[in-house]
Amino acid sequence: MTTWKKTKFPGVRYKEPGTRRFKGKPEKYFSIRYKRNGKSVEEGAGWESAGVTPQYCSQLRTQIVQNIRAGKDHVSLKEKREIEETKRQVKIEEKEATERDKTPLNEIAEKYLEWSKHNKKSWKDDLSRYRNHIKPVLGHIPIKNISILNLEGLKKKIRSKGIAPQTVLHCLQLVRAMFNRAISWGLYYGGNPVTATAKADKKFLKIPDASRINFLNYDQADTLMDELKVRSLQLHDIALISLHTGARAGEIFNLVWADIDFLHTIITLRDTKNGDTRQAFMTPQVKKILTARHYQGIKNSDLTFKNRDGKKIREVSNAFSRTVYKLGFNKDA
Repeated sequence: MTTWKKTKFPGVRYKEPGTRRFKGKPEKYFSIRYKRNGKSVEEGAGWESAGVTPQYCSQLRTQIVQNIRAGKDHVSLKEKREIEETKRQVKIEEKEATERDKTPLNEIAEKYLEWSKHNKKSWKDDLSRYRNHIKPVLGHIPIKNISILNLEGLKKKIRSKGIAPQTVLHCLQLVRAMFNRAISWGLYYGGNPVTATAKADKKFLKIPDASRINFLNYDQADTLMDELKVRSLQLHDIALISLHTGARAGEIFNLVWADIDFLHTIITLRDTKNGDTRQAFMTPQVKKILTARHYQGIKNSDLTFKNRDGKKIREVSNAFSRTVYKLGFNKDA
């Protein structure tokens, strides 16, 4: 049986179990003994190979005895270790928090968009709004530095493109959703700047009143169509269908050739968000442009309008807003 051996330091002793060796000799394991609340306490201080010496143990014991007498700080080796571990964890958390604070919005956004891809039907809308409108303005800014001024700048920048107020609102809501997800995922521990801004300014997340929306007269509509045809024939055709049928952009982007009934001059419009369908009359002008786009060999399942990659269009081209701005149709809006 291994026996404890005294050292020249009061309350410090050691034993040599014989199962471990250090520097060619049996390794010493040290402990300290002291009294607390009238009872003897003994705690292991550690192995010789870890740098534990009789002198070190004596210093530990002296500090604990003094703390017991003064009634402060750690009053045992266990408490000392717990305090040191807590401090270590705090430093680690502070370092991690500092690194998180340096994280740019783009890093959070990419994680959100990946989540959106697997959880939202409208994920492509999120992707388009972020890449086209949000990323150029806020993508490079550390998330902790995004403030009311940054958000107002984003709002102003998008509006300067002549983008519809509803799209501006969707972009702000997307930024808010990204922050909420980052917080729930433990990637950010601050407040949501969009929510804070909305509380400070009740109008921040509201679109302008419908009474302020301008409507085109016949001459303005013709002027707009002529200008759009110069910029983009496809954009002209989309705008003309909207003008003549009252179809929303999303309904036109959803059109496939099976929805076009040339014989009965009827267009079936589909809203993929809520599954509704309705029919619109095909005016001679609309029939003319659709006939011109309908080439031989086209499939009924093919999209009527496609983007440059041959895929579904996600939002109205900025060229439309720039054209409206150039013609001054929204100057009083």
